[in-house]
Amino acid sequence: MKNTIITVIMAATILIAGCGKKSPSSSGTPPPAQADAASSASPVSQPALTAWQQGDKATAISSFLAADWSARPLFAADSPLSLTEGDFAALSTADRQAKSGVLTAQLDSFKKLAAAVRQAGSDAAAKGDATQARKCFTSLKQCGTALESPECMQLVQLVGKAFVKMSETESVKIGQ
Repeated sequence: MKNTIITVIMAATILIAGCGKKSPSSSGTPPPAQADAASSASPVSQPALTAWQQGDKATAISSFLAADWSARPLFAADSPLSLTEGDFAALSTADRQAKSGVLTAQLDSFKKLAAAVRQAGSDAAAKGDATQARKCFTSLKQCGTALESPECMQLVQLVGKAFVKMSETESVKIGQ
């Protein structure tokens, strides 16, 4: 049920964003200053996402827990997840449609990774390892808080809010 609601919200947000004005700049590349800044730092989420996409669940979860979610950039510069709402709206209709599919796939993968982190925390709590459980839920909350940044698209912000809520719900179960 929750996945259906999130999927509907994502689809509506993408469609609404796709109704924005066309901009003469239809390239998805950031301005040179942003590109230089983004290339100087490794994306925070990349190690975890790469391991997850390669099917290495344990490394993905470990990388997620080790990530400094207060650092930037969160995502690779070529990822639609790194776009701001303005960047996305400025894309041509064709580029928005193409990036929407990739955005949805990447966000789905990221949500599955977060669910695995939540499950790892729940499993740790069930085994009596409250320290590891808190580490999982705290990392999930920090990630969610980072995604709620106004620098992120509204769709990504909604996913961030869901991560924070998931973390808070699970944290209550083990006590603060």
